[in-house]
Amino acid sequence: MSQFTHLQDVVASRLCLGCGACAYVCPAGAVTLHNFSTEGIRPVVDAARCTDCGDCLKVCPAVQADFGRPALGLPPAPEAAAFEDNWGPVLEIWEGHATDPDIRFEGSSGGALTALGIYCIERAGMHGLLHIASDPANPLLNRTVLSRDRAEIRAASGSRYSPASVCDRLGDVEQAPAPCAIIGKPAEISAVRNAERIRPGLRAKVGVTMSFFCAESPSTQGTVRLLEKMQVDPKEVTALRYRGFGWPGFFAPRIRGESLPKAKMTYSESWAFLQSFRPWSTHLWPDGTGEVADITCGDPWYEQPDGNNPGFSLIVVRTPRGADIVRGAMAAGYLTLTKAEPWKLEKSQVHLLRKKGSVWGRRLAMSLLGLPVTRFTGLNLLRCWLALPWAEKFRSSFGTVRRILARKLHRKLVLPPPQPGPAR
Repeated sequence: MSQFTHLQDVVASRLCLGCGACAYVCPAGAVTLHNFSTEGIRPVVDAARCTDCGDCLKVCPAVQADFGRPALGLPPAPEAAAFEDNWGPVLEIWEGHATDPDIRFEGSSGGALTALGIYCIERAGMHGLLHIASDPANPLLNRTVLSRDRAEIRAASGSRYSPASVCDRLGDVEQAPAPCAIIGKPAEISAVRNAERIRPGLRAKVGVTMSFFCAESPSTQGTVRLLEKMQVDPKEVTALRYRGFGWPGFFAPRIRGESLPKAKMTYSESWAFLQSFRPWSTHLWPDGTGEVADITCGDPWYEQPDGNNPGFSLIVVRTPRGADIVRGAMAAGYLTLTKAEPWKLEKSQVHLLRKKGSVWGRRLAMSLLGLPVTRFTGLNLLRCWLALPWAEKFRSSFGTVRRILARKLHRKLVLPPPQPGPAR
């Protein structure tokens, strides 16, 4: 039984992650998505059209998310699976990059996801790739696209550290003439899994799900403030890269009338600034490594960039379907990979694992204050929390109580009226 009765309750409780699945699944078309500059993409419900069917709550990963192996069609995990408690199901770990040198250079970390998306369309018989791209009308924003060819996928390569809602166009996947590939943040892939359970038509059309190592997205305000810090007028920006063109790349805005970036900032500097603009809900989401995706890719931070490496990725295969796609891409020459040892994943994503453990303490604080929390199944967050140093245990629990009270996060979130313009 859900602790929420209306979608607005999820938003007001500051748990919404902006995935967009609610807008896709609403049979009455009562849900529209709007980008609120300080929070991110959030749903707005037309009460006159809402029929209270509850489908929006059934697909919402902020209401419930199942991380159990059965949800992925996998057999039970072996005993003493501490590694899986930390990182989710792992069948194989690879490291490498896109074989095409241009795709490798353009990507944030070796172009692996770009290459996999192209392979799915060109060789695996999939109709398209659902993913996000820069909005041509405003490059500070994102839009969801269903790419049908190599050029469209390459045009959207590189990370986008701003709000996105890939699930808002799951209807295009459900109505496609053949299965499609999907690339989304970990929370978005959880929403896809929820939607598959109530939409058999969608389940039949999801060819493969792919995600990436991710601490979730900052609000648009973060990008605006960063541009202003760099003395770049956000209204003059015509193109914006957050990363890519080398590993790990630069935050590089281009303005009207210029062909080269107006300014550049290293990835480490830009992310250190942007991450402080992540909304509260992102700090309560434990999955930073796409645990319910078929394939997850991300930075191999066990090796520090030296300025000469054009980029490479760790690729975590979680399901037999994911293994078929990765091995097929290797055999067809889309990816150049070698097997990677588990320690490389552990050393590369230390911060995401610490965040996962901290979520247990934050949820404890929320519960002590009588605040709602997401219902997770198939996760052993307590084990992750117990592995934290005592200082982090204290900070994640009692420190969170202080943070909630000081920032008034216990009060319901009241969003301003949506800005004029088209809804998403």
